[in-house]
Amino acid sequence: MDQPTRLAIDLGTTHTVAVIRRTDQPPRTLLFDGSPLLSSAVHADPTGTLHTGTDAQRLGATDPQRYEPHPKRRIDDGTVLLGTHEIAVEHLLAATLRRVADEARTAGIDPTAATVLTCPADWGQPRRALLHAAATHAGLGPVHLLDEPVAAATHLDQLLGHQTPPDGTLAVFDLGGGTLDITVIRHHPHGPQVLATGGLDDLGGLDIDAALVTHLGHLVRRDDPALWHRLTHPDTPTQRRDRQTLWTEVRAAKEMLSRTTTAPVHIPGLDNPLHLTRHELDAVAGPLIARAVDETRRVLQRADVTPAQLTALLLVGGASRTPLVANRLHARLGVAPTVPEQPELPVAYGAIQHTAAPQPQPTPPRQTGTTTPHTPTTPAPPPVHRPHPTTPPTHTRPTPPPPSGHPQPTPHRRRPLRRALLTATALLTVAACVGTATIGTRWLTRALDNLGTLGTLGTNDDKAIGATTTQVATAPNPRTGDTDVVVTDDRHVISAATGAGSTEIISLPAGSTTPRWKTTLKIEPETLRLTALADLIVIDAHDTVTHDGDNIRAVISATDGTLRWQHEWPDDRTDIAYYGTDAIVEIRGDSDSLAILRVDLRTGKEKWNRRGEPDLLVTDEHRAEPMRQWPTTDPTDSGTLPATDGTLTDATVAAPTIVELDTTNGRGHVLDADTGKPRRSGALPLDDELWTAYAGKIIGRHTTQRHILTAYDATTLRPAWTVRLGANERLEHLKPCGPQLICTTIGNSDARYTVLALNTETGDRVWQHETENSDTNWYVHGGTIVTGRATFDPVNDPQLRATTDGQPRRELPEHSTVLATADDWMVLSTVAPGNPVTWRIHIEAMNSTTRTGPVEVGAERPRRVAINGDLVGVVTADRRTLVVTVTRTN
Repeated sequence: MDQPTRLAIDLGTTHTVAVIRRTDQPPRTLLFDGSPLLSSAVHADPTGTLHTGTDAQRLGATDPQRYEPHPKRRIDDGTVLLGTHEIAVEHLLAATLRRVADEARTAGIDPTAATVLTCPADWGQPRRALLHAAATHAGLGPVHLLDEPVAAATHLDQLLGHQTPPDGTLAVFDLGGGTLDITVIRHHPHGPQVLATGGLDDLGGLDIDAALVTHLGHLVRRDDPALWHRLTHPDTPTQRRDRQTLWTEVRAAKEMLSRTTTAPVHIPGLDNPLHLTRHELDAVAGPLIARAVDETRRVLQRADVTPAQLTALLLVGGASRTPLVANRLHARLGVAPTVPEQPELPVAYGAIQHTAAPQPQPTPPRQTGTTTPHTPTTPAPPPVHRPHPTTPPTHTRPTPPPPSGHPQPTPHRRRPLRRALLTATALLTVAACVGTATIGTRWLTRALDNLGTLGTLGTNDDKAIGATTTQVATAPNPRTGDTDVVVTDDRHVISAATGAGSTEIISLPAGSTTPRWKTTLKIEPETLRLTALADLIVIDAHDTVTHDGDNIRAVISATDGTLRWQHEWPDDRTDIAYYGTDAIVEIRGDSDSLAILRVDLRTGKEKWNRRGEPDLLVTDEHRAEPMRQWPTTDPTDSGTLPATDGTLTDATVAAPTIVELDTTNGRGHVLDADTGKPRRSGALPLDDELWTAYAGKIIGRHTTQRHILTAYDATTLRPAWTVRLGANERLEHLKPCGPQLICTTIGNSDARYTVLALNTETGDRVWQHETENSDTNWYVHGGTIVTGRATFDPVNDPQLRATTDGQPRRELPEHSTVLATADDWMVLSTVAPGNPVTWRIHIEAMNSTTRTGPVEVGAERPRRVAINGDLVGVVTADRRTLVVTVTRTN
């Protein structure tokens, strides 16, 4: 029989919170070592005994091989190797739950009945079954599982005094230590109804910590590089403790900055503390928070809910107390978030309000491994099917950089490969440990991609077909900062590396080990990007140490490396097209700086500047697009388009026309790219987040009718055609995919996705195919589309499809990654069979079976790859620059 909950547990990635309720008394949190937050970390001592909480953290600081800081993230791994003990994940989770059960008994609460345990809304039945099993092993008995966002919404309704009206909607923004989870909930009379879930598996408080550590590293490394190396690459127990101290100091300073404008950071080995300011925190965390805000808007769109329809926006999770989070959400969505005083607690407090009806517990997936001495092995009851209202595919949750020098756990998304390849365990351990503390977005994505590509172990991709390679290697560059590489039209590879207060740039001709020239710029950025345009090289230096964190653009001669000009280039400036050596630049700043510019990159001078209309809630609106077109026989009548991530290109080019979208007034303007003056203006009610211009049409999602994709004729700005979607469908991506073809990704409420190709002239459906991911992207060259998962970095698990019908062309190596595309060529990375790990690339034609043999690039995946024509430039992990020439033999 249902009964009031007496114990509610929020088993989090970083911390676990438990709330108890006695008869006729208000709920209160359990305390663990005097705190309501119990670290979810687990440590296995040499006997196999599992330690939890602060004990685990202390032991892990000096014995990291036996330490798992985030067991919840290993939910799909089956077993985890801690020291010499292979321990089932359910037992790691059970260790923390057992600690909660023991504390509950001490507080006079029986944990064997009337207990609610929360879990993410997108967890499927296998994960829920494993959590049930962990609860059983912990001595909790049958438990009621409750979705975390539903619990948080209950807290908002019942404990914060904010009563949601019937059928009202609210959004729960949960930014925890390792991940971001967003859920939109309707307040239904029969109980909360989850409308949509989403989030980012590579974004959390630890990523902000990592970015701050990197920021401080630039300050420390200039004066004492040896000290910083010890802190980031500890070899002894003392050094590991110092690293843990550093991360603890940074985390404490970050939390202090939520209350003050400056905070000290004591660096082990330095006598005087450094100081972080709120401004520095905002600058470092800004790009990460911007991603979180964008994801919030996407989840609202999936739920078909506008920000104005939200009754409330609740922020939970420890990292959500960062002031910039609420500020950015408020500015972008126009909704003032509700921020609890202790955002770690709402989920557990909301769960205690639910009645505990013990659920039948299905048998968890079979686990293998050693059972620890203090881990009971009570069998689970027979499986019982329990429907669940939401069954989207489970998210993959990569593990962020560890805060105390611990070896990086293998992300669970690749665990099935590891179980299938037991002999590769040592290789995976090496691959898991190569990450260092960098800005989380790029590091985590690449770390996952690296591990994913290990799936090609044992495949046969050595055979060359119709092409060979010639390569030249240079000596490693000793600099320790970011790197990049481009290939010029005159067959030179330009590589750059940062560090020691400067950036060194080298030009290497094909077929020679002697550089054409070298030059050094007194700029040291956090991240670096090179762009080759005719006889110029554009250097974009972001977050510079040498220029007080400013972004700097410099332009040098590709012929001799001479500096042409250099000045500040704010990060709200985005190149959208190049005409010769002129750039069309969109400024996506605040309402006072919105503009479209044409800049002469030879001089840095503006040729024209078109100011945008002020917007009421302006942050990075997508207001400008070049008119894209399929290549013509006369290349002089078109410009080029920036490559995605600097490496992935399409066959499409830029017509001499720019489209400006004025969302404030629901209008659009077609501009002459030469003068910036409008050729025509008219109504253009398109959503600024999903639109493009291609083949003489301006195509996008309708501003108010979000289930409608509309095309407007660019010569008249009159509607050309309309495609209506179903009520449960949503548009997620829009991009050219062939001559007179535009493709869009359509998702539905069942978390199924379809790529749909439409004729740009008529809007007729030409073909469609199912895809597993909402982040599917595509790049088209000739009659072939390269498609796969590609949200930010290169294309993972790629496929080749025909532009005519969308059908697969031929198989590519399983789990390979497309690093770069240009013309008819693509560069793929794989891992060679055998031990030790050897990374390699090969170059393959997209419209034929022509391919080269493998080129080995080292023990780690290459840092950067670029291709232009038959010339490939590679910066290896050990900072060698390879120049690879491709020769067709048939």
